[in-house]
Amino acid sequence: MAKTLVGIEDLPTSRFHRRIAVVAAGGPFCDGYLLGIIVVALPFIAKDLALSALQIGLIGASSLIGMFAGGVVFGPMTDRFGRQKMYVLNLAVFVICSLAHLFVHDVTTLFVLRFIMGVALGADYPIATALAAEFLPRKLRGPVLASLVLLLWVGYTLSLATGLIVSGSESGVWRYILASAAIPSALFLLLRLNIPESPRWLISVGRVEAARGIVEQHLGPQVDFDALVAETRVSTSRRGLGLSKIRELISRGYGRMLVFCSIFWMCQIAPSFAIKTFQPMLLKSLGVTRPLAGSLVIISFAIVGTAIGMFVVNRVGRRTLCLASFVLATLALFLLATPMSGIATVAIGLFILFTVAEAAGSGLQFIYPNEIFPTDLRATGMGLAMSASRIGAAAGTFLLPTVLVHFGSATGLLIAGGISLVGLLVSARMAPETRHVSLGAANAPTVDASAGEHALQRREARS
Repeated sequence: MAKTLVGIEDLPTSRFHRRIAVVAAGGPFCDGYLLGIIVVALPFIAKDLALSALQIGLIGASSLIGMFAGGVVFGPMTDRFGRQKMYVLNLAVFVICSLAHLFVHDVTTLFVLRFIMGVALGADYPIATALAAEFLPRKLRGPVLASLVLLLWVGYTLSLATGLIVSGSESGVWRYILASAAIPSALFLLLRLNIPESPRWLISVGRVEAARGIVEQHLGPQVDFDALVAETRVSTSRRGLGLSKIRELISRGYGRMLVFCSIFWMCQIAPSFAIKTFQPMLLKSLGVTRPLAGSLVIISFAIVGTAIGMFVVNRVGRRTLCLASFVLATLALFLLATPMSGIATVAIGLFILFTVAEAAGSGLQFIYPNEIFPTDLRATGMGLAMSASRIGAAAGTFLLPTVLVHFGSATGLLIAGGISLVGLLVSARMAPETRHVSLGAANAPTVDASAGEHALQRREARS
């Protein structure tokens, strides 16, 4: 009797799939911890190094600036040299740079360290998400990629919790606070050892037999390997550092979807990162008497929001989740800019609504680029979209302290609401639906975003 073969996207969940999901979560968890721990450390740093409002904003935005560089450079390099080769290196950078904080005594060195860690974080987004997306079956891809954002907020929340421990400590304690990021980084570094290369990427560069060996060893002999080969486009660009992938992505017609991914991502995280970085400062300006404790409560709801997104992303679809999250987040931000926010409980409630809504849609930051772009350009598209989003996030984080000082919290929140509204309008016009398509269907770009799902499904037959 002939053996029944199964497509790689239709496999049942295995122990290996769960392992891939866990190790991929290491980067986002460390990302969240890194971005959250600076919130705890900034008041101590500002006092110890006598920082101005401008310098506070610069330190708060430093890792985001680094993430921009990391995505632009390492996204294309991941498509050129493979996912696995850099999968461990970036977490090793986390460990080394975290420990180096123990020896920082000036603002310039601190900025450089935070920038380098941001570069490593920016590299991890295209590496980890592409590797996970290319191994996981279709039914798991959306929830698991969304779960990476959940781990980001778990890391962020845990880092904020350290603020309750160090409250009242001497100003120099910030070095130990920032160095604590070495602990989770080292743990996930160990877990990432011996993760194999993506078979989709190996096929895309012509290494078919190497891909066959990995599929048989880790996914099983029941996988329809010939179908996987047939749906994977072989890359023709194999020179240099891979930066030509950026030009190729545009020339092959993916520019429109790159614009969409960049704008919707930017409009999600620009208000989110700025508000979360300076959440205690905002709450204090609105009359909340225990701003750090209030911040911890609010941020913990990001975990709730992301879990909601994981649960519904396959049920309601990517497009519906994207639009609904923008509607609620925009509404919350505009209400926070009104006199209603003068009541502390109302302010906290509206911040919680914003946090839940934004977090519910944030999983799409990892899902959309990986489902829209093809294997040989997937990390490039992911890296570029992430980098573009960090321009807005870094600008918002850098400028918010100055806006709060000179124009007040209402103006800052009104601007944040306006950015979120732009994201809603762009998503309403451009967001595709990709929940039912295979990764092989991304071998040709989506031309009409409103009919994205059907267009990608039609192309699957030609891939």
